[in-house]
Amino acid sequence: MFLLSYHLDAAHLVVELGETVDLDNESAIEREIVRLLPCCGPRAVIVDIRTPLLTPRALGLLLRVRGQAEERGISMAVVAGYDTARETLSAAGLHRVLRIASTLRGAEMRSRGCRPEPEASRNAKQGDRRSALPSTGASHRPLGPYADTSRPRFPGER
Repeated sequence: MFLLSYHLDAAHLVVELGETVDLDNESAIEREIVRLLPCCGPRAVIVDIRTPLLTPRALGLLLRVRGQAEERGISMAVVAGYDTARETLSAAGLHRVLRIASTLRGAEMRSRGCRPEPEASRNAKQGDRRSALPSTGASHRPLGPYADTSRPRFPGER
């Protein structure tokens, strides 16, 4: 098993996963990625998923590799360029655990601890209701399309 890997910069190692993970290649892929995790090299590993199909074996592999990377003090992020791959990771609840991004630049930022830009503010236009901050001040999140229906209502107040 041979995985393409390269250094993005001194702190980031990128490992490209270009094939679907199944029973036949799962252990070989895991061994190869773990072999690439240096004990005293880059501070972060980015796994670049180059296939739209993520199997349950791939999810398990990513979680095990993440655990081994953390044991060595290395953070991990995942690039999922295909919508179906991101949806699978999100449906499995792994988008935060694995620091999922849609681009290599985004994964680099996520590996440094930066949070992704909220969806509502990314899609909102200037002056749009969704881009405005709440006037009450307690929460600084952008208002979503259903924000008016999700706020608690009190009789007699509007």
